[in-house]
Amino acid sequence: MRVEPLTDVADRFREGAVLECDGIGPLTIEGIRGEPSSRIVRFAGYDTRDAVASLKGRLLRVPRAESRRAAKQSFLWADLVGLHAVTPDGRALGDVRDLIRAGATDVLIIADEHGVETLHPMIDSVVRSIDVAGGRVVLTPLEELS
Repeated sequence: MRVEPLTDVADRFREGAVLECDGIGPLTIEGIRGEPSSRIVRFAGYDTRDAVASLKGRLLRVPRAESRRAAKQSFLWADLVGLHAVTPDGRALGDVRDLIRAGATDVLIIADEHGVETLHPMIDSVVRSIDVAGGRVVLTPLEELS
């Protein structure tokens, strides 16, 4: 089946890799071909067109332990969602509701206590520190940088 990779990890789709398929469970890659931007993958136990049809439209995910190994000194999006966002002087901005990818830069979506969302690019001048264990991220909003 053709898959659209949404990963930054070049070797994510490789023979023997196990991916979690939403609503199905773990799938093991038996074969792979095609370009990195559009892989054609053969999963163990899905040898017919009818069998593969049950996978259509489902998301493939990497098990959390594998994501952590590949991320090394980076952060997983799942680790950032829910963090409390504050400015360097301690003013509360809200909580990280989600992230989006905008070109080459990830963007934090922060929702304040009224549900109003603001966008903050994950660049050094904006994101001052991230403390996953402490549950917070320190941000300098773009409007304060000028």
